[in-house]
Amino acid sequence: MIKETIDRLERFPVGAIATTVGACTLANAFLLLNFTYLRNIFMIIGIVVFILATIKIFRHKEAFLAEYSNTIPASLYGTYSMLAMIIGAFLLPYSPFLGKNLWLFGVFFHAFAICIFTYRNVIKNFNIETFVPSWFVTYNGIMVSIVVGGAMDEPVISKWVLIYGVLVFFTIIPFMIRRLIIKPLPDMVYHTKAILLAPSSLCAIGYLNVVKEPNMYIAFFLYGIVFVTLISILLSIPKFFSFNFHPGFAGTTFPMAVGTVASFRMSAYLASVNLPEYANVVRNIAGIQLYVTTGIIVFVFYNFLKKVKPSAK
Repeated sequence: MIKETIDRLERFPVGAIATTVGACTLANAFLLLNFTYLRNIFMIIGIVVFILATIKIFRHKEAFLAEYSNTIPASLYGTYSMLAMIIGAFLLPYSPFLGKNLWLFGVFFHAFAICIFTYRNVIKNFNIETFVPSWFVTYNGIMVSIVVGGAMDEPVISKWVLIYGVLVFFTIIPFMIRRLIIKPLPDMVYHTKAILLAPSSLCAIGYLNVVKEPNMYIAFFLYGIVFVTLISILLSIPKFFSFNFHPGFAGTTFPMAVGTVASFRMSAYLASVNLPEYANVVRNIAGIQLYVTTGIIVFVFYNFLKKVKPSAK
């Protein structure tokens, strides 16, 4: 039975990893409201998914490499190391050695993935058809380390991850916007549009977490990008759900979740600089995001479970 289960993991979808990252990130947002049990439940689910994904990558190398040869799935595999960082931060209070080393593994694995992805899809063989928002998962996903890694006490790594993340976001985003204008996304990858919310949110949270005395104008500028992108994504939700469910729906989960965390973080910052009215407005925006994002992640999780259940019979 164990062998059959391991063999079945050859078909374990990368979208399930991405959805789990979104769910764990949303659980961290609920933690801000003191829902500790909810966070613990989803972190345990995250650990299980991370183990399953690890078995697939190392036990079914051919299947993994076949997927990784396709640019869009390859970009989404960045969620594997992102999940490692999130779990590492969760485990740190219980086992500092395991937690920190898992976090470091996630950081360096992701950095390695950035190098491989850049060589294969930018230097060697750039194709505008596969230049889609999911690229930000690879290029900016490493910033998850500074969203969850405050207790790791690695100021040098955090500083350079922030600098890299902001620079790469502002380097890629003009080209991505131009690409989306002149060549709209086809239906099968339309949901990757939601990923645009992730890098701006990661930059905003990362800046507020890493910089000891944030500049208010920079904070407003970064969150302004988050807010404008959020409005664009919310307006796209009816079209997102006009399609039958497919693994691409996973692209909506983490961006919406980290966008929610960004709003909560910005609200806390505004309260700390004695702007309670603005803090309350942003906190209410975060509340709306929490409501919408929970619905999206429940929907995507449920449909992934429906797909897994028949294959388990």
